Amino acid sequence: MNTTIENIVNQDPEFSESKFKSKVENEFVQIMLSVMTGKIERIRHFVSDSVYQNIAAKVEDDKKNNRIQMYDELNVSNVKISNIQELDNCFQIDVIVHSKALEYYINRATRKYLSGNNKYRTERDNVLVFKKPKDNKVLGNVRKCSSCGANLDINKSGKCPYCGSIFELEKYDWTITKLNIK
Repeated sequence: MNTTIENIVNQDPEFSESKFKSKVENEFVQIMLSVMTGKIERIRHFVSDSVYQNIAAKVEDDKKNNRIQMYDELNVSNVKISNIQELDNCFQIDVIVHSKALEYYINRATRKYLSGNNKYRTERDNVLVFKKPKDNKVLGNVRKCSSCGANLDINKSGKCPYCGSIFELEKYDWTITKLNIK
């Protein structure tokens, strides 16, 4: 069933459209940077398993082909909510992130240009789908590891520095469940 921001706010008074859009922009940039650096563990806590596996497969394919995907001069010029749905057990928000970047590949060993556009920024509409459970648990100010109870900084990596467990953000907050990435 289609819904509105007001429906979400009625069930989640902490929701703010502007904060949500800021979160979307931040997470999108973090994903693109993780593809470039190959350090995808940094995004594990705010993407679904299937999204994570797709990103991991892309990074692995790039490694196998001795290349690195570059997104130089990355800029998000607009974040637009295209659809909001209230499903049985969660809310879903579809978002279009309009980005601009120099998108090209470099050789992993020599760092020399291989292919793509390193002269002019490519504009792209990226579709991301976020879901949040209706009966989500309240996070509060302090995030604790569900395995060992240690305090966590989920903005850093979502990984417990003591036991290595990944913080399960999908139980608490918006998680990316679909993502188009080249």
